[in-house]
Amino acid sequence: MNGMAVAARPGERLRLDHNERLFPAPELVRLLPKVPASTLTRYPDALRLERRLAEAMGIEPERVLVTAGADDAIDRACRRSLAGGRELITVAPTFEMVPMFAALAGGRVWSIPSLNDPAPLEPILDRLGERTGLVTVISPHNPTGRAVPVGRVLTIADRLPAKAMLLADLAYVEFADRDPTPELLQRDNILVVRTLSKAWGLAGLRVGFALGRQSVIAELRACGAPFPLSAPSIWLAERALALGDRVTGTYVAAVRREREELVSALFAAGAAAFESQANFVLASTDRAAALCRRFRQRGIAIRRFPNLPDLVRITLPGDEATFRRVLRVLDTTFGHIS
Repeated sequence: MNGMAVAARPGERLRLDHNERLFPAPELVRLLPKVPASTLTRYPDALRLERRLAEAMGIEPERVLVTAGADDAIDRACRRSLAGGRELITVAPTFEMVPMFAALAGGRVWSIPSLNDPAPLEPILDRLGERTGLVTVISPHNPTGRAVPVGRVLTIADRLPAKAMLLADLAYVEFADRDPTPELLQRDNILVVRTLSKAWGLAGLRVGFALGRQSVIAELRACGAPFPLSAPSIWLAERALALGDRVTGTYVAAVRREREELVSALFAAGAAAFESQANFVLASTDRAAALCRRFRQRGIAIRRFPNLPDLVRITLPGDEATFRRVLRVLDTTFGHIS
């Protein structure tokens, strides 16, 4: 249990389709009434939050930019690197905002079809050229949950053209076995994007951040709004970081246990589950439609993909009672799970 499980209200659907943390950390809930009234009247200042993040990451504050979620950081990176028709190299499927932001920035999008490998080395290296502006690597990947070996990311970075950047989106890294952030930040042409939306359970605050070379961070700062976060969001994010493992530790451990059990349960039911390093599990099954329908009937939303009809993605709740509810729905659908 995460200490704050709240049952869904009658008629309210349990959302296991957005990869959000369902139940907030009690320590953060207790802080809500203490948000200073002054945060409502003053323009927000994120410098102290950036310093705290820099300290946590072991880098200089000038290498940190707080953004309105990780997607704001991706948007800024696309604006910086893809203007004038420069090319983004990505994979498909991927986080849907990546190609959208690239197109809005005036860039060209080159998508490599690759469900089983979130960063296929040879196809990426073969595509690199003088028009390359940005290469994105999401690890753990969305929607598969697979992590990319850090050595492969560094190899791609080493082969980039002079003005190109590699964007490493690590939104789910707290759930993975390994955090490659320190190694990636040793390369000047890698921009790391992180968030407090997932493991920290602060998606509603929209707190993301970008880490990279000082000059790149300065350019990204100029690529977006001057006050991307609200002052209450900044205040709460600072205190969440001060609490540290008290916010994330129990929840992340629960997700990892559930992840292993859900993968085994799906395999036992005849579904091909992807080995995930994120807070969700993707599975392939010819009964995807029936599975989603059964979950919906039981008041639970899971994710399907219009262009990949045999795939379903289930967010791990990080709560024992809720997870047992998920397993019961699987059991009644497939009839093979003990």
